[in-house]
Amino acid sequence: MTAEISKTDLLRLLAFAGFLFAGLVRADEIAIVNARIVTMDDANPTASTLLISGNRIVAVDDRDATEIEDQATTVIDARDAVVIPGIIDQHLHWNRSAITWGYALHDAENAFTLADLEVALKARAEEVPTGEWIALIGRHNHLQFLADPDDPDSGRYPTRAELDDWAPDHKVLFSQRFRPTPVGSGRGDFNRAAFSGPGQMNSAAIAFFNAMDAPMPDLASIPADGALDAELSDQVYLWTRANNPLEAQVRSTIDLVRWSHSVGLVGVGDAGGIGFQQTQDFQPLLEAARRGELTVRNRYQIRPTGYTGVPDVSAQAGVPALRTILSAAPLAQSRECVGPAELSGEGYHLSRVGGPFFRNMGLGEGISPPVAEQIADATIFVLRRPDWSFHQHSEADQISRIIDGLQRAVATDDPCRIGSLADRHSSMEHLNDATPENLADMAALGVGAGIQAVRFLFPGWQYSGPPYRSAVDTPGLNYGFGADGMFAAHGNPWTTLQFMVTGEAFNGRDILSEDPLGRGPQQIALEEGLRGLTANAAWFTREEHERGQLKAGFLADVVILDRDPFGADERRIRDTRAALTIVDGKIVYSDDSLPH
Repeated sequence: MTAEISKTDLLRLLAFAGFLFAGLVRADEIAIVNARIVTMDDANPTASTLLISGNRIVAVDDRDATEIEDQATTVIDARDAVVIPGIIDQHLHWNRSAITWGYALHDAENAFTLADLEVALKARAEEVPTGEWIALIGRHNHLQFLADPDDPDSGRYPTRAELDDWAPDHKVLFSQRFRPTPVGSGRGDFNRAAFSGPGQMNSAAIAFFNAMDAPMPDLASIPADGALDAELSDQVYLWTRANNPLEAQVRSTIDLVRWSHSVGLVGVGDAGGIGFQQTQDFQPLLEAARRGELTVRNRYQIRPTGYTGVPDVSAQAGVPALRTILSAAPLAQSRECVGPAELSGEGYHLSRVGGPFFRNMGLGEGISPPVAEQIADATIFVLRRPDWSFHQHSEADQISRIIDGLQRAVATDDPCRIGSLADRHSSMEHLNDATPENLADMAALGVGAGIQAVRFLFPGWQYSGPPYRSAVDTPGLNYGFGADGMFAAHGNPWTTLQFMVTGEAFNGRDILSEDPLGRGPQQIALEEGLRGLTANAAWFTREEHERGQLKAGFLADVVILDRDPFGADERRIRDTRAALTIVDGKIVYSDDSLPH
């Protein structure tokens, strides 16, 4: 009996075989030699040499460097450095951060003392043109900047005078964009939060805003000390959103691309966000792609529910909201599957629409309110349309209700269903309070577990922490990890990884060892965490066949690290950076430590 092989697999096999037959690297190759390669490929977990042709990996093995040094156009001697697949954050509000005001103070999110913040701001001021804005919008908790490194409760924003001293030639704005508000001690009481928070300005920024005669939108006067309460901080943020020109948003998007590559981040599942205008706010990203400067693979989600942009108008939810997006693509199995409220049509495969750096990954963060009956109806509706996946916001007691709804949908005999729930690579997200039983039910349904690290910056927000250990130990579960930044949390994947390993929040307090749900300590090993940000994360965007592993035939997204995070102090994992990042077979970032 002859085994069937797809055309794609055949082409990969022939290309790889041709390479081996030649025994040489063609002149258009990149070769990485003398490396410690962590492949995330279980069949070939480690290697020392990696070869790239075009935008694909053609070999990962242990051949001697002298075999290829005279043949490759570019030979990179890794000098025993660790090499990993490009990192994929499966749930990161990346584009919403990309289009914010001014020049982003990226390194401030990894500063946890006022002294470190001072260093970061002074360094950024050296790079940013005189008189321009330096801003940290979201990505932080104002309490993370400890005045005394030995006192976890000494965190505060710098004062106006300190900011004036650190950046005298720039306008400086800090704006926290997430504020948890626990309302009780029960499991469901911890899931309250507002997308606003305090802020701080320096004198030049205060003068800029207070010089306006009639700001639009309306804006109250900035106090002399530059300290903003949550309401005024929100007004400032909304003003910057309304007055930020397209070209500035393109520039900040490209700047975020560069920063992402400096930490080895090459792909995101982009979950949009509250206040995010989907079509309008995609324009800077599309323009960066048109210029060839979008080299972070953005897999965006369409939000069918949420903010309407119209005061006093409630957003649609559930099937009525889904119909506004999906009615053009029912691809009914038969005429009987087209009801009077439906529009018949051929439909299309959404995940195939777009380019290599901008492509849809489905619906998020919710197809329906977390009510079992509504989740079931919405799931049935989505499963009647080809290729659509969804990524459902799931917290606290919502989790069991959503699972109940998914189980009802699967149990419903529906002749109009196209494929199965497991085909879609859909997921439930956040899942801080998920029990092992919840995770086992998700594995049985074929639903992925997307688990994020917001509690690193806001340890008092939710009842229990991310169930990293439980997810890794659940047989058959597709799990992936993310930060849920870059408003509610950080964006640096190494900060996320340090949290997974140590269990320690920004102030050094361990919040994963003592689990209030009795699940046991939830820390995991660094390699387990890295798998959730590479090979496993690619499953959520339905690209596990070509991303997330260093393997022949896969896309050449490769990171050479500037240190060995596996051998480092686990409390310094977050200091890890890329020495060199390759995306789609091209070098997109280098710290110049490795000749090439």
